[in-house]
Amino acid sequence: MACHLVDTGEGITLIDAGLPGHGRDLERELRSLGKSVDDIRGLVLTHGDSDHLGFAERLRSEHGVPVFVHAADAVRARTGQKPKVAVGPVRLGPATG
Repeated sequence: MACHLVDTGEGITLIDAGLPGHGRDLERELRSLGKSVDDIRGLVLTHGDSDHLGFAERLRSEHGVPVFVHAADAVRARTGQKPKVAVGPVRLGPATG
């Protein structure tokens, strides 16, 4: 799961949010530490791939957890929609030396 939990005296910071279905895994892990979602102080998203965005929007909208993400990935983090790319599909060719 692409989610890391940092537990400090000030609360919990999450790094990435796994896949959408991993929210229950997070809640189970928090319970094992004697914590809850209310102890999460923030979520840092390293990038906008779906296996990192997971339950981020749910934490933000349902629990008020602040989410920190690069501006280029903000829309995808909120909506799940991939950004439109200005260039067409990329074809990989042989490496030349």
